[in-house]
Amino acid sequence: MARKHWLDPLARQLLRATGQLPPPTREADPVERDLLALRLRQQPGMRFRNADDVRVAAELGWRLDVNRATASDWLRLPGISADQVDLLMRLQAGGVQLSGPEDLERLLELPTEQAACWQPLLQYNWYGQPPDALNLERIDINHATREQLLPLGLSEQRQATLLRERGRRPFRDLADLQLRLQLPAALIESWIGKVCFSPGLAGPTLPPAHRRS
Repeated sequence: MARKHWLDPLARQLLRATGQLPPPTREADPVERDLLALRLRQQPGMRFRNADDVRVAAELGWRLDVNRATASDWLRLPGISADQVDLLMRLQAGGVQLSGPEDLERLLELPTEQAACWQPLLQYNWYGQPPDALNLERIDINHATREQLLPLGLSEQRQATLLRERGRRPFRDLADLQLRLQLPAALIESWIGKVCFSPGLAGPTLPPAHRRS
């Protein structure tokens, strides 16, 4: 028979409450595990709803490669925001790599509970070069012309609203853009890694200067 932990139940509860012992692990219910496995097969891009989904997905072998994950990969994690994903994509494109959980927690200012929720899925592999696919020129929302904004797929009305709003004050980030333009989350998420927000207002377009003869 396996030996029991020498601490009595009350002592263990006290140490867990103070963070000196990890919380007890709960094995996935077989039915819960099979249902999630079926959903993952049917929906390869399925988003995890909570810590239980994350835990079962980890048991099934799903992992997220922190230094190579796509925006779609990151968006599967419960509670992550579009701005957090955009920051991760910008750093990845610039060659920045994270070496462990502490880097990620500090970078995204994650609450301890959220960081612990994601941790079973995360891997921190190291690479020599940033992925070439991410070295793309971004559309500067605060300075782009109408023509430069066309690839974003905005309707004429939404594009006019964007230009009017940025004339009032520059957009800070994706969250500010979504709030002020009331854009659907799916559209905002499709822009991750494709847009940037330089400070300052877009100035008027001036005609070219004529050379003196």
